[in-house]
Amino acid sequence: MATNRNTKRKDKARVVLRKGESQRKDGKYDFRWTSPDGKRHSIYAATLEELREKENDIQRDSLEGIKAEARYVTLNDVFTLWAKVKRGLKDNTFQNYLYLYRQFVEPDFGKSKVSALKKSDVKQFYNTLADERGLQISTIDSVHTVLHQVLDMAVDDCYLRSNPSDNVLRELKKAHQFETNRRKALTVAEQNLLLSYLSKTPKYQHWYPIFAVMLGTGLRVGEATGLRWCDVDFEEGTISVNHTLVNYDHRENNGGTKGWQFKSQYGAFFPGKPPPPTATRPKQRLVSALFR
Repeated sequence: MATNRNTKRKDKARVVLRKGESQRKDGKYDFRWTSPDGKRHSIYAATLEELREKENDIQRDSLEGIKAEARYVTLNDVFTLWAKVKRGLKDNTFQNYLYLYRQFVEPDFGKSKVSALKKSDVKQFYNTLADERGLQISTIDSVHTVLHQVLDMAVDDCYLRSNPSDNVLRELKKAHQFETNRRKALTVAEQNLLLSYLSKTPKYQHWYPIFAVMLGTGLRVGEATGLRWCDVDFEEGTISVNHTLVNYDHRENNGGTKGWQFKSQYGAFFPGKPPPPTATRPKQRLVSALFR
C-alpha cells in the first residue's frame, strides 16, 4: 500500500509541526536548521510555544544579519578577540584595560551570552560594582570604557544589533549622584615639605631619590622607574626619556608569572638587556636644580 509522502508530522497532542520541528521521546521539542554558511544548528524547548518563540527570534536575527552562532558566544569570547586585535593604545593603558576586565567582568558577567545581553543587564552589573563591591565611579568608568569597546566589536561582528552599554554609565552617575573629587597638585611649599620629610626620616629616606626626580622633572611613574644611568647626562643637565617600565602578565604566553618589561618606540626589552644600539634620544626633559 502506497504511503502519502505529503502527510504532515504532528506532535503527541496532534498539533502539526513545521519544517525542522520535532518532538522527542521525553516530550521536549527541538528545531534544526542550516544557516547560509552551511552550518547545522539546533535549539530546544520544553513546549512548542516556547520553541516557536525561539524560531521567531532566529528568523529575525537572520533578517537583520545577526550570526546564528551568536547565541553560543560569551562576552569573554568577544573580549579575547578584542584583546588580540586592539591597536593604538599605550602599553600601560592596554595592560590596565586587561586588568580591569579580568578583575571585574570576566569572573561572572563575562560568562553571559553576548546575544542575550540587554541594557538592563549592563545597568544591573554597574549597580553591583557600585553597591556591593563599593567601587568608585572613576573605576566603574574605566570598566565601562573597556566593556563598551568589547560590545562595539560584538555589534560590528554581527553578534548584537546595538550596544547595550550605550548611555548606561551616564544614567548610573545620575542615579547614584556620585561626588567626584578634583585632584589638586602640590604647591611648591608642599613639595619642599614632602622632600624635607623624606630626607630627614630614616624610615622613608630610600624614597627620597625617586620622589625628588619625579617632582623635579614631571616624569610619570613608569618613566621614572624605567630610568637607567645611561639616560642621565650630568654634564648637560638632561634626562633622556625614551622608554617606560610596564608590568606585564606573561602567564598566558609562557606559563610564567607577572613581570616587568621595558617598552620603547624601538620595541620591548627586558631589564638587564640594553635597547637596540641604533636607538637615539628622541625626547629630553631638562632636569631642575637636582643636578645643578
